[in-house]
Amino acid sequence: MKKLLTYAAIAAIAIPVTVSCDDSLSEIGSSVRPTSDGITLRTATYEVPIQTAYRDSVYVRTGYPLLGAVSDPQLGELTAGYLAQFYANRKTTMDVTNSSDSTLFGILRTSIVQQLEAEEPGRWDPSGYYTSHYDSLVGNRIDSMTIRIYYNAYYGDSLAPMQLSIYSLNPEVDFTELPESEFYSSNDFSSMYSESNLLGRKGYTAANRELSDSARSVSDYMNYVEVKLDDKYKDQFLRLAVDAAIARDTDNPEHAQHTDIFADQSTLRSEWLSGVCVKPTFGEGSLVKVYYTAIYLFYSSYHRYAPDGTLLRNMADDGDSTYVLNHVNYIAVTPDVIQMSGFDYNDTNKEERLASTDSAFITSPQGYYAQVQLPVGRIINAMMNDPLRRDSSYFLNSANLYLMAYKPQGYLLGQSAAPTLLMVREDSLNTYFEEALLPNNYTSCVGYYGCDSVANDNYIDPNQGVYYYSFGNIYSVILGLAESYGWDQASMESSTVWESELRAKGLLSDGESLEDFKVTMSLVPVDVTTNSSSNAVLSLSNYILPTAVRLRKGDDEQNLQVIYTVEGCE
Repeated sequence: MKKLLTYAAIAAIAIPVTVSCDDSLSEIGSSVRPTSDGITLRTATYEVPIQTAYRDSVYVRTGYPLLGAVSDPQLGELTAGYLAQFYANRKTTMDVTNSSDSTLFGILRTSIVQQLEAEEPGRWDPSGYYTSHYDSLVGNRIDSMTIRIYYNAYYGDSLAPMQLSIYSLNPEVDFTELPESEFYSSNDFSSMYSESNLLGRKGYTAANRELSDSARSVSDYMNYVEVKLDDKYKDQFLRLAVDAAIARDTDNPEHAQHTDIFADQSTLRSEWLSGVCVKPTFGEGSLVKVYYTAIYLFYSSYHRYAPDGTLLRNMADDGDSTYVLNHVNYIAVTPDVIQMSGFDYNDTNKEERLASTDSAFITSPQGYYAQVQLPVGRIINAMMNDPLRRDSSYFLNSANLYLMAYKPQGYLLGQSAAPTLLMVREDSLNTYFEEALLPNNYTSCVGYYGCDSVANDNYIDPNQGVYYYSFGNIYSVILGLAESYGWDQASMESSTVWESELRAKGLLSDGESLEDFKVTMSLVPVDVTTNSSSNAVLSLSNYILPTAVRLRKGDDEQNLQVIYTVEGCE
């Protein structure tokens, strides 16, 4: 802690010159400035009460869902699955050659069109447009189609036997049309899929030992579970792909009568595969963090051109096995499209945790979070009633907030604290995620987990090593919160005016004064994406990886250190 305080004291000395955000924790007396200039520095320390709160429903629209089932002696029992929709785009292709003669789809100029026309006369090639073109898709078929679930992290026992099941979402399901209120863990997602629409099951372990050494040895290897789809899905996809290819071929006089499936997501969902529901159906012991889900297409084509552009065979050839290439293409669910996680959670220690007198608990994804009460009324009241204040010449220079933290003993899964906490008004917590808002340093901000290193750091013991969430200088948040509740520095000459307005709004009872006005703020773990150069926050979502942390609670455990100036005459 000594090092932390030393750095903070150095930063605080510069406050009279600039009020940019810093990590000040120092208390500076008014003696640092002469009294003749009429500016006086004041310092104060305010206790920040903390308590544990609980959300029985967590916003679960996320880029990286969890899958699996675990039991932790402290975190309780957790089962996690997810739902996702596939979003093909106009770049989706079954292109089979790199030559200038290539179209968007290699199957465009193949006998598969003639085959389909024979089955459904008048739909595919009524004008005989493809009769003279060569066959490029071997066997006029896709060899196989699979779903791969890639994951880049796991928690728990890496060798625990697990099983997952994949179900097809119902055709009418469209995540883009759902209200944001649907993306909560307490909602029943069972109406979005039917267990009779099973796409496949697969046993696995998080260590992924089921894959061969050769598959695991490639440079860009990532763990994955693969489930083979029924042949009906590949046959349906082939027909849709041919339809899309003809629709894109503007040289074909019939192209307007066909549908580009990959330019119309609703058609893709209604006529083929809307999406998937992935659930753990056997085993306990591990959770995996899903990176992305993809449908893989495996097929072969006759290759007309060599890589250097040399013509290998002419148009009249009906397929030469000497020139065959194998292809793998896919349609993926990437982190930037809509996915939702589903949690089934049971914690027998809930009442004990909420009633704890020495700690406030923050966990993910179970929904425990902390509430802090910022003494906004006391800070504003102190500045406005300072005996040296003249008119509106009072300024809040800094309000430094560091929350001491440590890990609860006995937690197996939460091996680390969430790296970032969002501090936001309690009454805005749900709206914040639903509207994809960003910290504005006015009524919300973020704090980052850190440690002031000492010898033999011990995350479990709060007496060895100083672990904390640093919110830095939140003076703009204090002022922003006051303004959001009606305070106006330019027009309010007396604190009693604001006190009366707060009482009229029911924010103060008859027996309370401005000194009693506190703003309750939620502290929730979040996943933050920042700009690499400016460190500006680009996006923010609920943090759902397994973590647990305790914030120290009790008299004088957590404090807000404030420095303000008043302009007047002594």
